[in-house]
Amino acid sequence: MCLVADALICSQCCGETRAEEACSGCVFYQAPKRKYEQVPAYSPADMERDMDLQTYGNAIEGALCAYDMENDSTLSDNDAIRILELLIDKYHFKDQKTNDEREIVKNGVAFVDNAIDIDLKKVGDEEITKVLGVIRFVAKRRTKIGREYMSVIRQYVGMRVGSGMRVLQR
Repeated sequence: MCLVADALICSQCCGETRAEEACSGCVFYQAPKRKYEQVPAYSPADMERDMDLQTYGNAIEGALCAYDMENDSTLSDNDAIRILELLIDKYHFKDQKTNDEREIVKNGVAFVDNAIDIDLKKVGDEEITKVLGVIRFVAKRRTKIGREYMSVIRQYVGMRVGSGMRVLQR
């Protein structure tokens, strides 16, 4: 029984009329999945060529590294990628809140977003989105089963300890 039509409808009609506001109570409703690979992003080569973009990326990855250290190095690559996706949701899709996530992810979003607010306050949302997009791309490419991406940023980016300041950990 369709909640909108108050009758039985075919799957094609359901797909054509589906809206979150009207259908969220339906047992068949699924929220659309976001296609993060289609979000505007810089390329790794763009990042390599531009010192400003590198600074922006270092602020974000340094905050991820610091958050990981605060959590006794328990942040998995999948958690870090999810944090990046939720930040993309904020800066690109303009979501106002983090939806039902685990505490380590929800707190990670707040932690990294705070660093963005401080370190990148003069940088526009579109540029932040593109930096988040390339970092997500690199993290997904680098990870295999656990913490490969987190190990790389810990070794080469370091932990953010203040605005524009990072400490490398061996």
